Amino acid sequence: MRSLAAILVSFSLAFATSVAGEDKPLSIGLMLPGLGTDGGWNQLAKVAAEKIAKNTGAKLAVIQKVSQDKAGDELRDFAAQGFSLVIAHGYEFLNPAAEVAKALPRLNIAVSGADVAKPGIVTLDFDLSQASWQVGVLAARVSTKGKIGYLGGAKIPSVLACLRGFVAGAKSVNPDIKVVEAYPGWDQPAQAKAQTEALLRLGTDVIFLNVDAASRGVFEAIREAAAKGAKVWAIGSCADQNANPIAADRTLASAVIHLDVAFRRLVETTRAGTFKPGLVGESLANGACVTVLNPTLLGAVITPAIQAEVESVGKRLAAGELKVPPAE
Repeated sequence: MRSLAAILVSFSLAFATSVAGEDKPLSIGLMLPGLGTDGGWNQLAKVAAEKIAKNTGAKLAVIQKVSQDKAGDELRDFAAQGFSLVIAHGYEFLNPAAEVAKALPRLNIAVSGADVAKPGIVTLDFDLSQASWQVGVLAARVSTKGKIGYLGGAKIPSVLACLRGFVAGAKSVNPDIKVVEAYPGWDQPAQAKAQTEALLRLGTDVIFLNVDAASRGVFEAIREAAAKGAKVWAIGSCADQNANPIAADRTLASAVIHLDVAFRRLVETTRAGTFKPGLVGESLANGACVTVLNPTLLGAVITPAIQAEVESVGKRLAAGELKVPPAE
């Protein structure tokens, strides 16, 4: 296959699992809308898939920067090569995956990051909105100006759900807090930096980012503003960005998705022959979507009281006592 041959990665088959079909190597395809080095959504999937492949002895192929209009062709190429499971990592792949599944029902296809069920495919709905509520609480507690920001890659359902959670969490602490939102794109660091600088000029002092590779621009703007004496902070998402190489000391926390947990289940059901299309929810309750506080800031910026509040809110969200507002 033209787009896969150069990047096919084979892993050792020495690791045995207890699921059915372990004597035959499984082949996994991962399709990314961006680069697997973006420090966010795409890299998170690549690392998770590599971990699963290593631990199960599967063969893995990763293709990057796949546009929505090319997704169908790539999925058909995976099928032609005999791949057992393909994970299309992005909401934009939902419709192309469903179309291919109609014609190729024997190919197991999962769309990662979608909240709509489609015939013939598994859709993994990573609900990061509850963790976003927690970081909203954190942002409101740390903010000294009463104005915080949210930067998203695009106005897709999962991104807007995180915004709703972030706003709800912040307003549970300070009903008068202002939340400014902007959507600079997924992989334009310069644009994201300019947008962050604009928000900082408006008085925003905590910014929750959900922008994949563009996060570099956000962290650069935060670092440069802090170097001039501004008390400004970032909050990461999807991957644990607390130790990012640009502004780790100004990153309060990250709302993190544990993709490896969900991907492992896809592999196990594929091998066992029990792969079943449908919508699968991943959330705070099952440990797939959690808040990770920056350990270097605990006790000082993130006081024991704030830490305890964030953790308490997380337990209430997981138990269903608090609910993120639905889309209007």
